[in-house]
Amino acid sequence: MDPTSKPPRLLGVDAARLAAILGMFAAHVFSLYERGPEGAYSPTFTGAVASGRASVLFMVLAGVSLTLLTRSLARKGFSNPKVYSVLALRALIIAVLGMLIGPSNEGVAVILVHYGLLFLLLPLALRLSRATVWVVSALWLLIMPILWRPLAHAWAGQDLGHNPTFTDLLTPGLLLKDVLVTGYYPLMVWFGFGLLGIALGRTPLVSPATAAKLAVGGAGAALATLALGWVATSRFFDQIAAAAQVQLSDVGALVVAGRLPRVTLDPFMADPAYLWMPTAHSTSLVFTLHAAACAVAAIGVMQLVVPKLGRLGAFLAGAGRAPLTLYAGHILLLPLMQDYLPPMTIWWILCAATAALGLWLALTKATGPLEYVVRVLSGADAEPPGKNAAPPPR
Repeated sequence: MDPTSKPPRLLGVDAARLAAILGMFAAHVFSLYERGPEGAYSPTFTGAVASGRASVLFMVLAGVSLTLLTRSLARKGFSNPKVYSVLALRALIIAVLGMLIGPSNEGVAVILVHYGLLFLLLPLALRLSRATVWVVSALWLLIMPILWRPLAHAWAGQDLGHNPTFTDLLTPGLLLKDVLVTGYYPLMVWFGFGLLGIALGRTPLVSPATAAKLAVGGAGAALATLALGWVATSRFFDQIAAAAQVQLSDVGALVVAGRLPRVTLDPFMADPAYLWMPTAHSTSLVFTLHAAACAVAAIGVMQLVVPKLGRLGAFLAGAGRAPLTLYAGHILLLPLMQDYLPPMTIWWILCAATAALGLWLALTKATGPLEYVVRVLSGADAEPPGKNAAPPPR
């Protein structure tokens, strides 16, 4: 690929960002489980489909976006040090934003601090070849969940218990443990999703053949890992029920949703069988691989379908160009609505706001408000040094 030529907009990637945002909306608005008439719990559609997978897709797309942004800055004429400066500033701005808005909504595990740190660390992998990034990302996602489990068990209870904020800088050891290992998005494992995104960003995503391979391969791997997880975990239902102290009839819902009222799977983490659990946000080996495969499949499907949808595709892609604005906006809005409105009403309000923003961005070709602020503050909009300088006298 010619790094100096501007490639066409990847509408499917933009639409995949929208899918990730809507999935996180659902996970934050709707319950992950419900109680049936006979008293047993069962997972909701949100708990079975959106939870865990949407945030992983968001992280994988962070790696894709980083690759595309780096390529864009190189086309503008930015030197390598300037590119890394822009990426570092961008990462810090997003992390600071996460620390600012996280305390406003402790009912949601806000991902922005981890997202920012991911942007800060991922540039280390940008100089690797495409083949090397694919190998490293695959090995990371295979090995790190195995190394993470005993460490997370040993440090159980050593987490912040809230979204990271500026006061946590006073206890850097606990903050690092939470962000890297014991928190909701442990970067020890989740860094691999960003690496996978860089690998995907290095592929010719604009090619329908490539998109088809990603869609089929990702879907096949997602189904295989999910089946493997359920077959393996079904052998341990009695142990899970004993460790979590729940009825055997509720174990299936607990394995899918990851939690029930006042119950989590943390007590089962001491057992090596934990690695086989197909559970959202468990950071188990099986779910890590499953969620990564789902992200690959989603990006492939979107790249196949959305460019063929004409104006509808442009509208979907428009909303996907403002993921930071939509994510931060819903974090701030949810506490204002959840005490007064039912979940379905909140869902449609968020969807309506997303549709309005998407339509505006599709028509104007503008950037999302927060995206624009981050772009300007990070220096991505600046002219490369010397680009407009007058030629030296002869």
